[in-house]
Amino acid sequence: MPPAKCPYLHRCNKYTDLTCQIDRLREASLAKDREIARLKAENERLKAAQCGGGQTSSKALPFGSSTPSSKIPLKPNSSEESRRRLGGRPKGHEGCGRNAGDESLADERTELPPPTCPVTGKKLAHCQVRERSVLHSVPARVIKKHYTIFRAWCPECGCYHESEVPGVMPHFAFSNDLIAQTLVDHFGNGMPMGMLARRMGVKKSALFNMSHRIAEMLESGTTALLDEFRSAPVKHADETPWSCDGKNGYAWGFFTLDLSIYRLRQTRSGSVAKDVFGDGQHTGVLGVDRYAAYGTAWKGKIQYCLEHYKRNVRDLLEAEPDRKEYKEFIPHFLDLLKEAMTLRKRFKGPQYDTESQRVRDEILKWISEPLKDGRIKDGRLKGYFEYMASNKHRFFQWVRHPEVEAENNLAERRLRPM
Repeated sequence: MPPAKCPYLHRCNKYTDLTCQIDRLREASLAKDREIARLKAENERLKAAQCGGGQTSSKALPFGSSTPSSKIPLKPNSSEESRRRLGGRPKGHEGCGRNAGDESLADERTELPPPTCPVTGKKLAHCQVRERSVLHSVPARVIKKHYTIFRAWCPECGCYHESEVPGVMPHFAFSNDLIAQTLVDHFGNGMPMGMLARRMGVKKSALFNMSHRIAEMLESGTTALLDEFRSAPVKHADETPWSCDGKNGYAWGFFTLDLSIYRLRQTRSGSVAKDVFGDGQHTGVLGVDRYAAYGTAWKGKIQYCLEHYKRNVRDLLEAEPDRKEYKEFIPHFLDLLKEAMTLRKRFKGPQYDTESQRVRDEILKWISEPLKDGRIKDGRLKGYFEYMASNKHRFFQWVRHPEVEAENNLAERRLRPM
């Protein structure tokens, strides 16, 4: 507070109140400046998290290294070395041309008339012949059939009988082939019901009512599907967030090579998986990620997804690429996991058994030696290695069993269209 000109001015109550008010306003202004600075920093952080900060690092992505490419808002241009290389002959090669096609495989054969001169309209001389195959599209067309149905009485059984309409269920306005095609296009190929309704010239509500009736007819078959899933030697499971009509929930998927079972629920608890697995004896091998709900609900053998594990360990290296421990132990460990996930494609029979055991032994040796001699000081990397070493029965079911996949890609591919 500046010195008062009048020696008695500091005793004035009005002067004191004004001085205190000035101090309070000055402090409020400083607080607002600090809040503005904080909000600007928060805004920059959120922009970097949303747009990836111009990079595709796992820290800036919404789901880390597991983020699909469709969820990355902005991606930088890839380098010339990392772009996909197209195969084929070197530049300047004449090429071999396109084959005319096998005439015996053609559905129709058409012989065109000889050409005429477009200038004079006269016939041409020295006519030569060549063959050419062209693929044509036959657009789908919905036709409306009108049937005359006869109803007659049988004097022997004493009942009336009607003519049966071929390929149509009772009380249905759509034929079986039209119903099957509509359901495959909507649920399998992801085509909207509105598009299908416009293509067929019917109301969208009619298609929805048809789908609900088919679902009621097939509801009794879920028991047989569950029995088939539970008896399968190899099965997979996964879950993903699912929003329906503004309510958040989860879509659960349980799969084999030939079977898919979905559960849309408002919870992520293990009760959903337990209901599908059943209370009896659990047979086969279940491929999952490391979500604890599956380990609680499933009482049989489990194969953890090595791809998920590889992403988690790779995130450490991407976050701190200059860390000495990470550069020394993580790259080779990732190569071993990648080799383990490609064994099924490269080897068959006894050769697969030999190679799978070799890769398993190399993985266990690579993670156990630095743990024993204490070369790993970082707690996160040490925790990943110790977790795999103590859960070998859940990481190496693929050894000697080529039918067991080392990753859970089958379940992720089945859930991704949803």
